[in-house]
Amino acid sequence: MKKIEEYQKFLSLFNFRKEMKGFVGIERERFLTNSENSFVPEAEKFLLTIDNPLWTYELSACQVEDRTNPFRDIKEIRKALTENDSSGEAVAGKLGLHLRTIEVGPEDMPLAIYPDRRYLRIVSKISRECLSAGCRVTSVQLHFGMPNLERAIETANALREHLSFLCQLGDHSQGKRLLLYKKMAPNWQPPEYQNIEHFFETARQQGFSQNPRNCWHLIRISIHGTVELRMFGVTEDLEEISSWIETARKIIGS
Repeated sequence: MKKIEEYQKFLSLFNFRKEMKGFVGIERERFLTNSENSFVPEAEKFLLTIDNPLWTYELSACQVEDRTNPFRDIKEIRKALTENDSSGEAVAGKLGLHLRTIEVGPEDMPLAIYPDRRYLRIVSKISRECLSAGCRVTSVQLHFGMPNLERAIETANALREHLSFLCQLGDHSQGKRLLLYKKMAPNWQPPEYQNIEHFFETARQQGFSQNPRNCWHLIRISIHGTVELRMFGVTEDLEEISSWIETARKIIGS
């Protein structure tokens, strides 16, 4: 009975909506630097100043993340990313900071953590080496809206077959970013799910059944009702991001 209740609670954590099929949302991580190009843990100050729900924090206090609302049309996605760039750069300039699109930060960058309860718990359980790996990488994450969990599993499995190709497609650091990511997240390899029950059992075994955000697979089924691609390194090139979306759509058939 307890396992059945856990299973039902796990499924309730995911917000799938039929009307979001075909929609795509983007998340981008950037570093903050000062006028001397030093990496600085000023995420809290930046976010308080911009005061915009489309901007949020990451593990490293030297990073911020912008996100878009979901859209079907790639032109709308590019417009949203451009608007985020404009607002972010304006606030950064006001604070004497710069948003830096760098895929891998330096080894000696500050390891200050954003004061988030979840991140502080994670950091308390990992080595300094893993912490450094997690703080030094930035990415662009693509979210593809799914109508239900069955379709999400089918889509994740289809994308999994192209994992190596997708990793190469989004690499700007000769593999260095993904090496650091895998050091921080040993469960980076997305499994092939047989069905919903197998997805749940994997979550139990890998410790994310209580909180699916603690799943670090490069292809993961997110609580937002999306299949999320996490292998792409950060880029300023909106044409490149557009090409990633088109490539993934061809694979999943939407």
